[in-house]
Order: sequence, then structure tokens, then C-alpha cells
Amino acid sequence: MKTNILKTLSILVVGLLLGSCNDDFLETTPLSEIAESNVWTSDKLAEAAVLDLYQGTWAGTLTREETTDAFTDQAVFTHPGRGVDGYTEGKMNPAGNFMDMQWFSWPQLYPFIRSANIAIERLTANEAEFDEAFTKRLLGEAYFMRGYFYTQLLRQFGGVVLLTEPLTLDSEANNPRSSFEATVNQIVSDLDQAISLLEEAPIDPARAHKITALAMKSRVLTHAASDLYEPSKASSVATIANYSNKELIQYTSGSQTQRWEAAKVASKALLDATTGYKLDYSEPATHEEAVQNYEDIWLQGDKNQDFIWGRLVEEFGFNSRTYPGGSGWSQGPGMVALYHGPNGYHEWAGTTPTEALVSKYDLSDGTKFDWNNPEHAADPYKEREARFYATILYDGAPWKQRTDDVVKFDKFNEIQTGFYTLSDGTIINGVDTRQGPIEDWNGARTGYYFRKFADPRQPASWPNNLQKVDAPYIRYTEVLLNYVEANINLGDDAEAIAWLNKLRFRNGLPAVTASGPDLLELYKRERDKELVNEDARLFDMKRWLEGPQSLNKQVQQILIQATQKAGTTVTDYRRDPTLFDYKYTPTDIVFENRIWQDHVYFMPISQTEIDRDPSLIQNPGY
Repeated sequence: MKTNILKTLSILVVGLLLGSCNDDFLETTPLSEIAESNVWTSDKLAEAAVLDLYQGTWAGTLTREETTDAFTDQAVFTHPGRGVDGYTEGKMNPAGNFMDMQWFSWPQLYPFIRSANIAIERLTANEAEFDEAFTKRLLGEAYFMRGYFYTQLLRQFGGVVLLTEPLTLDSEANNPRSSFEATVNQIVSDLDQAISLLEEAPIDPARAHKITALAMKSRVLTHAASDLYEPSKASSVATIANYSNKELIQYTSGSQTQRWEAAKVASKALLDATTGYKLDYSEPATHEEAVQNYEDIWLQGDKNQDFIWGRLVEEFGFNSRTYPGGSGWSQGPGMVALYHGPNGYHEWAGTTPTEALVSKYDLSDGTKFDWNNPEHAADPYKEREARFYATILYDGAPWKQRTDDVVKFDKFNEIQTGFYTLSDGTIINGVDTRQGPIEDWNGARTGYYFRKFADPRQPASWPNNLQKVDAPYIRYTEVLLNYVEANINLGDDAEAIAWLNKLRFRNGLPAVTASGPDLLELYKRERDKELVNEDARLFDMKRWLEGPQSLNKQVQQILIQATQKAGTTVTDYRRDPTLFDYKYTPTDIVFENRIWQDHVYFMPISQTEIDRDPSLIQNPGY
């Protein structure tokens, strides 16, 4: 571990950051060659060093083709051989065999933790006597980022190695893991420091301030209060029950009720400190308003008041250390539409929705969708709730202008994921299927694509038009949901319902009538839909002990077969129930042999790390 955790991290600052550093020293000396001691003698260099910590976020959920939802029931990754099956088939082990997402990675985050520790040490000493307000802001950001990095690791591994001082390369490789409880406490301490230090810091959606730290505190305490970390609940999982070092992965004392109380207080502090987006409806929004409301939240990015903190694509998305510039392959969030879009638009269908996700969306009147209901099954995309239309591209969904070479297959700019038989026996394979005429290897396996995070105003002409949709790391609605969850677990259904109805009304859904266990189930599925592709479902399914429910089932495609009605005339195909009879059949596909393995509740620590530092104890099941 010493080599990875303690390896030096050159303070590289790029693009935006270098543009603000204009003193003579920087004009003659590349920042990467400046001695670390000199960094803390210049206010510009010190700020650049702290801002570089934000590179450790990459672009979160919008970093790459694979999103963390592809590790769950909600999505599937189209292209095999990249390690997604480490999660979905339980193949992960200390040697690897799984996709190591950068923004949750043990070896990739510890260098940033070391940089945060250096910043905290040098700014606390403040030998250069920087201005007090300036110093407090940078110090608060360094504490926040350290707390954030440890939160990312906690959610993957449980208790981790807590380094709070900058160790050197000749330090002893004897840094054992701290307990789960100690790790949570360290994170909360860092965030409390940030809340205090950033009290007067300006609101900035790209940089930490008081609101950001309050939101992150809500997240970590909500996770810590959950069943995965409560011995009386997690004892049902054999790999956890038989683990001899339970203190590393759960609480071994204290009350879960008290932990939910702490999570409730933390969440309410954020809800009281700021406001969310359009949460003042007294009744459900109209369907059109509700679709627009949900789309606004992610399409407006940092301009929307629901957005608390994230990666602003124009500031951190291009020409940055974790996203090299240019028109090539490393544009991060600028390429999200290309990553996940339909092959009929020359896009890659990287991560696509499953029917398991689509079935979570209710009808617009709040009725639960059911394939066993003949009326639902006959027209499954009719009158679904608003978030469905803002999140999912389905057969017949309106979308962007087709490129010139594809117009001959679709003149109406509508998604085609079915197979259409004309009266003369001709079969038309939908242009967005894996049997279609355009880059069939990039077709979705499920019959769906993600609309969310793809800018509908941006033409399908990559790489000339990279989109500018910001990557949210945490938003107001997540904290609202955290508050609802805490209240449900504390038995205050009335308070939970009052806040959950704010969200449902914004989304065009009727008021909640459930209570008790039914309310908890409704809440979970509400959270699933609201936070699609926002790094939520993977950790929620774990902390709720829903691994088997999520992954002990095969991915389904929707087989869509349409037959032209007798006596009708069709010139150019488009979805039209007056011309075609449609049949929709959920069908298992043999792609990933999905099966839940209990060891996936926690990630394995690399055997390479353990070989370098034998004081490390491995997680259960490995």
C-alpha cells in the first residue's frame, strides 16, 4: 500500500487554473516543476493547489460509458469484456476482475487525500500569512474534499486507512484500516470543520461552500444509519455474519435509531439552509409541466437551484488533468450523449435502461404499472409518469434530427427499437436496433436508451458539437429524500409524506396514501427513479440489503413486433397504432449471467495493496 497511497502527486493545474496565475514566477516556470514548499508562499499557487483537489472527482456519473447503474437492476452495459460483470456476476476478487471506477478507487483517491493533507497542514501553519478570509476558504475546501474522498471510499470498502497527515515515501508501511465507526466520525469531523470555515465563502456550484458540506454530511450519515451497517439487520447475510472483523464494516455498538436521528438532523439543516426547485406545488403539476420540471433539473445544470455541487463542464470538463483536451476520446461529460445514445444516431449505447427500471415508472395517475394488466401491456408507453418521458428513449419516442445518411430510414425523428412487418411480408428492422442498418453493434440490447443527461438541443454530429451538460455530484432533492428516509425509519410517516409529496407534486404524481412498510417501499422506488444515473442505486441497493432483489434476475429486452393492418397504406414507417398492431413481449436475454453474490456488498482491497502492507485486513467473502 505504501507505494500507492503515499506516492507523490505533482501539483498539476490546468486550463482554467493556470489562466488565473500570472505572476512572473509562473511565466518562467511550469507549475509541475515548482517545489512543493514554494507553492505555499504564493496565494495564486496555493489556491491552484487546492482547486486541483477537485480533479479527484473526475466527472462522477458522467465520467465514462459505464455508469454505476449498470452494476444494478436499472441498467446494463452493452459492450462485454470491461469488468462490469465483476459486479453483476459476482466475479470481483482481490486480483481485480471488476471495473475500478476512478472516482471511487482506492489507489486513485489516496494521492488526492495526501494532497488534501498537505494543504490542511500548510494552510493551518499559514507561514506566508495569507489573508484570513482567503485562508479559511481554502482550508475549508481542503477539509471538505478530504471528507468527500473518504466518503467515496467508505461507501465502497467500509472502514479505511485514515491518513490525516501528509506521510512521506520513507514512512513505515504499517497503516491498518480504521473501524467503520471511526471512518464515519472522521468524515463528519472534516465536514463540520468545512461547515465552520466556509460559513462566509461565496456560493459556487463548482467549489465547496457551507451548503455543499451540509449536503455531504446528510449523505454520509444517511448511509451510515442504513441496514447494511447495523448488526441486527446485516446478520441475515452469511458473509457478513461470519466475518471476524465486523468493526471494519459496520457499527458494533450504539443505536440505529440514534443514527437515524443524526441523519435526520443533518438533512434538515440543509433543507432549512437553502431551497430546492419548484417544490411549492399544492397539487400535482400538469403532465407537461412535470416533464419540463425534471428535464430542467439536469439540463439547466448549475443554473438550476436543485444543483448543489458538481463538475461544470465548461470549467472542469475540458482541458483538465483528468480530462485531457482536444477533440479525441477524453471529453468526459461532453460526450455523454455519444456514450449512451442510439446507434441510429451513430452513438454507442454504452449504458442503457433495463425493463426492470422502466417498470418502476408508474402511470401518470399513480397506478403501478403491471405487465399482467392487459391494458398496460397493450400500450406500455402510454400515460406513464412524467419522469419516464424525461429519462427514457423508447420505441416511438420523439428525438433529434437524424443525420443525413439516416433520414432514408426514419423521416420522423422517432426512436425505432422494434421490428415492423408490412402487408407484403417485408420486415423492417428498427434503425435503433442491433439488427438495424446503422452500426448494429452499438444497438441497445434492451430496446431502450437513456434520454437523461443527453442534450436534446445538440445535434447528433459528434465530435464537432460536444454537449455542455453539467455533472451533478449532489443536489437538493437527494437530501430531501434522505430526510424522508430518516423520518420513515423513525416512525414519523406524516413528516415523511409531507416532504415526499413536495417531490411527487413537482413530478406530476398524486399525494402519497401509503404508510408503514408500504411507504418505505414507495419511497425506495421513488428514489430509484429520481436519481437514475446519479451514482445512487448501486449504493442504495447495498445499504438496503437489496442485492438479491436487484441482481438475481436476467436482463430483459422488450421485443416489439408490429404488423401492418389490412387495407392500410404505408409509405414510410413510423409508429402509428392506426396502421399497425403492436405486440410487446418482455424477454430474458442471455448476455450477462446475472447472479448476486453477497461479497459484492463490500469491495475487495487489492491483493497488491495487502502484500505491500500486511496490516491491512481484507473485506468479507474474499
